[in-house]
Amino acid sequence: MDLKQLNYIVVIAEEQNLTRAAERLFVSQSTLSLFLSKLEKDLGLTLFAREKNRLSITPAGELYVETAEKMLEMKKELYEKLQIRQKENTLNIGISSEMMLQIFAKVFAKFKPLAPNFNVNVMEGRAVAILDKLHENKLDVAIIGRSEIIQDSRYYIQLMKKEEVWLLIPPNHPGAYAASTDYANPPVADMSLFASESFSLAPRDTCDYQIAFKMFNDYHMNAGVVCELNSTIAQCRMVLQGLCLSVIPSYCIPRDMGLLVCRPDKPYYRYMLCLQRKDRRPSQDELMLMNLLKDAYAHYYDC
Repeated sequence: MDLKQLNYIVVIAEEQNLTRAAERLFVSQSTLSLFLSKLEKDLGLTLFAREKNRLSITPAGELYVETAEKMLEMKKELYEKLQIRQKENTLNIGISSEMMLQIFAKVFAKFKPLAPNFNVNVMEGRAVAILDKLHENKLDVAIIGRSEIIQDSRYYIQLMKKEEVWLLIPPNHPGAYAASTDYANPPVADMSLFASESFSLAPRDTCDYQIAFKMFNDYHMNAGVVCELNSTIAQCRMVLQGLCLSVIPSYCIPRDMGLLVCRPDKPYYRYMLCLQRKDRRPSQDELMLMNLLKDAYAHYYDC
């Protein structure tokens, strides 16, 4: 006797009619009639008294149906608990940073052997799209860059990094003397040197683009955007090849490419934020993963 057949008996008892019960169960009446006859034969008991157009449940049938209902309820409760457990062991995270995605891949490869039953679904994309999914409760955590710190009572919001935004200058540029590879303390440059230059920027629906244009406006620059790229590495390579300049958050600039950097006398910042929903309790595995991820990001250039 499997649980599906227990459900057959419960539905027969509720409908008191094989035709209506068969319709509810999406089986033929003959199939249901044969099942009931075989069951009663195996038990040596009559569960339902046959009347003209009605099945009347017997005392033995009442006991059988009562037990079947309890077993079906146990199954339902078990499946609900398993679904809750699966949900607790799954993290849905959105990441808008190319650099953070690379860090996540490395951290998760080391983390997975420590928590083999913990699963992660990663959404990568623009910060606005990720925030929308977070608001719709389709994500549990969002790691995004913004031009300001978000205030929203629905989430725990942690500032992971306040990243100053720098200019990248081609090595053969006439104004290259105003930049350096000193990433600890890049020089402050006269922005008029680059007032009419061509730039490669992040896509215009990102905060990186908005920050760059605020810089251009503040310094009355007649800068032209020749290319919008979602890849920071691609932007850096274009600068190295002398095709353009770029404006990039400092923490995302690779330290091994020999890129020349400088900054305006007025600082501009991008804020890397981690938003976690308050309406859920993270598991210990999730807490461990998030701590490893935040630590790896904070100390990315230490080694």
